Amino acid sequence: MKIQLISNQINFSSKKTFKKQFTKCTYSGEDFSPRNTKTIEHIIPLSLGGKNEYSNYLVVKRSWNSKRSSVPLYEFIQSNPQVKENIIKTVNSMEGKTIEGINWAKEVKKTLYRAIGYDIFSQR
Repeated sequence: MKIQLISNQINFSSKKTFKKQFTKCTYSGEDFSPRNTKTIEHIIPLSLGGKNEYSNYLVVKRSWNSKRSSVPLYEFIQSNPQVKENIIKTVNSMEGKTIEGINWAKEVKKTLYRAIGYDIFSQR
């Protein structure tokens, strides 16, 4: 009997395609420079039980990824309040777009709710 292992990992090529969907840093709202400064940020860090899934990904500048590290998102937002508004703008700008067959904005909103503990989209 042959056993096929199914990986939850998203391959490098798919991640690269995913990152191309974003023109601004999700945390700062700034345009990405021509150099490859985009990196995938986990809403719920892997070290805190997050998964390598599109619904757990944001695209940010490397410097912001380093700045947050593995701090829970709700704590990071408390110390960087502008991040909340920029996340809202980014997610809303992606509304209705599908990535690898999923409605990214809809699914990422669920992950954000789990990570933050409240619906940032209804707190406006």
